[in-house]
Amino acid sequence: MRKKVIDSIQKKLIVKMNDILSMFEKEDLEEVGETESENVIGDIVDKANSVYEMQINEKLNETEQRNLFEIQDALKRIEEGVYGKCVVCGKGIEEKRLLAIPEARMCIQCKAASEKKKL
Repeated sequence: MRKKVIDSIQKKLIVKMNDILSMFEKEDLEEVGETESENVIGDIVDKANSVYEMQINEKLNETEQRNLFEIQDALKRIEEGVYGKCVVCGKGIEEKRLLAIPEARMCIQCKAASEKKKL
């Protein structure tokens, strides 16, 4: 896949992630920051990130949690250089599918088969 397209998709994923996270009111974020300060012992960065993520997950509903995970997973796959490959069959996912659903993990054929098994 072209780097230009991946860069565009990465920006789109970051915007989607920020949209989910922006649902928190400013006062909720201040509360999280205070708790982080109180709970940080040892490796400050790791502990702060863990506390922050736990508190975010407590406030997100199940769908929002799943969406956030899928977005973070897609960003990780971009970093690892495996973005755009189906996690089931390993074939490339169509560019138009990734542009429409940037967090897609499966090609359309594997996704359809997966949905069929759920029924």
